Order: sequence, then structure tokens, then C-alpha cells
Amino acid sequence: MSIDPVERQLFAEELSVEAGLLALSYRDQDDLEVRSKGVLDWVTEADLATERLIRNRIATTFPDDQILGEEGLGDGQHIRSAYSTWVVDPIDGTTCFVSGLPSWCVSIACIDVRGHPYLGVIRDPVGKETFSALQGHGITINGHNISVPSKGITDGLVGVGHPRNAPNQPTLTFLQGLLSLGGLFYNSGSAALALAYVAAGRLVGFYESDLRAWDALAGEVLIRESGGWSTRFMRDGSLATSKPVLAANRGSASAMWDLAGDVLEGCSSPAQDDGQ
Repeated sequence: MSIDPVERQLFAEELSVEAGLLALSYRDQDDLEVRSKGVLDWVTEADLATERLIRNRIATTFPDDQILGEEGLGDGQHIRSAYSTWVVDPIDGTTCFVSGLPSWCVSIACIDVRGHPYLGVIRDPVGKETFSALQGHGITINGHNISVPSKGITDGLVGVGHPRNAPNQPTLTFLQGLLSLGGLFYNSGSAALALAYVAAGRLVGFYESDLRAWDALAGEVLIRESGGWSTRFMRDGSLATSKPVLAANRGSASAMWDLAGDVLEGCSSPAQDDGQ
């Protein structure tokens, strides 16, 4: 079994495209089975089939690795002595998917035995874009290296997500602060895709008060490899716990921290990160 990170990145890129095409094939089905997991939280037949495809491909190619996915935790809540743990979301933005909106994606990340995320791939099947990053290798979109300009918090849009079963106040406080600065916000319905947009320089930052590992880890790698800043999801060593996520390009990181730092327990600020 190869443990070459570059080979893993190429594998993840190809797998994300294949998974996205499978999910897209369900879009025109009138009889798509939708099973409610709660208010506005859907698991579709496409979601489950796409995760099965991803799991099967990883298990075949990297049989000693661990897999954590949104639709099945397995034993992924604790990192065992595998070379990597794959953290996947087959369709992030399921509500957008079943509503016929384009804001959804396939998200694939890898973390090592220390719990450190080193590989992130996010595929936008509708936009036909693959955002990919490997630690130390920068970020690419469809295989092309990009450079990201530094923008202030009012020089573009700030992505803001809101978790359904979490208190409203952290989000409302953040929005109030952002609007008081003259900032504008954007909610795509997919946290992973919004994080990819931060990495690509399309959003100046992103905040959500409660995210899961499969929503956050791929985007974290993308953003740090683009030269931006992000909270470290694995700061408590746990894949199982949800937590707030803040990310930004370097030009807006300090201002974003000032808006949300009070709720980011255990996180290093952008200035502290620079000093490490």
C-alpha cells in the first residue's frame, strides 16, 4: 500500500469527481427517496449511495486507513494507528441539493495519526471545479495553482452559516458586529464550499458557530495552503465533537477574530498562530 501523500491527493481528486458525477445523476430523478433526519435536514438516496462509493474506493485502495463519514461514524470517533483517517461528506449542502440549488459539494480530507489534517479536496460538481490542497504544496483549482489577494473585511463578502440545532445568539452577535463595520454576508448553504471560496479568494472570510469534522477539515487545509488563516478543528483532538469555525484571508483575519474570538474557546488567534 502506497502512503505517498501526493498519490493520495491525486486519488482524492479523481474520487471527488467520480462521486460528484454519481450525485449529479440523481438530480433529475423524480422519485429520489428523501428521508428526514430532522427539520430541514435531509438524507437522500444520493447522499447514501455517494458515501458508499467513496468508502468502497478508499477501502479498496487504502485498506489500512480509517474512514469517517457523515452518514456513518463507524469507529472514526477515535483515531487508531492507521496511516490516515479519511473524513468525508458525500454531499455537503443536502438541502440545496434536494431543492435544485447549485450550492453543494463533495468534501474529502485526510488527517494523520497525530490528528493533523494534511490533505483537503472539495469538488463542486455543478460548477465543475475541484479545489485541492496538500500540506506544503499550495492550492490548486482544476489543477492550476492560484494566488489569493489579501482583502479587508469590507472588501468583499463574508460567508456566514447557521447550524439548525444550535443557539441563535452567536450567529446574531457576529452578524451585528459585521454589519456595524459595513460588511456584507453570504450564506451558500454549504459550509465546505464556502470554505473553499475563502481559500480561492472569493469570500474574505467565513464563520459558523457549530460545525462537524466532515464540514470543516478539507476547507481548513485549503485555506492554510492558500496563505489564509483558520481555526484548527482538531484543537481538542476529537473528530466527534462539533465546534465553531472561523476562517479568513490574512487581510481580514484580525477583524474576523475581533468579531468571533469570544466564542472560539481553545483557539489560537491569527497573531498567536503567526508566532508559532
